[in-house]
Amino acid sequence: MNDRWLGTPPSVIIPRLQTLLADLEQLAAPGGHAAPNDVVTIRNCMLASRSVPCLIGEFSGHPSIKDGPAITSELFYLDRKRKLARTLSRWYRFDQGLLDI
Repeated sequence: MNDRWLGTPPSVIIPRLQTLLADLEQLAAPGGHAAPNDVVTIRNCMLASRSVPCLIGEFSGHPSIKDGPAITSELFYLDRKRKLARTLSRWYRFDQGLLDI
């Protein structure tokens, strides 16, 4: 992927994340509950996993993961030139660049 925004332009992803934040804040408020207007019904529903962009490598200095091999959560931003990436929870720097596989 050559796009820094990983295929979803900022004009699309930022409002989506703002809406997610507002929904979670509403749920977290005392007495909060979900009151969605548009709800999609799912039948024969089950929990599953899917692939999302992430980084793997040797971590150093993560506040809650010991140094060594690890995988990031989903990437929302990747700048190969600045050697910088952003997941939902934090920024990452890959000073040696990305390995070409």
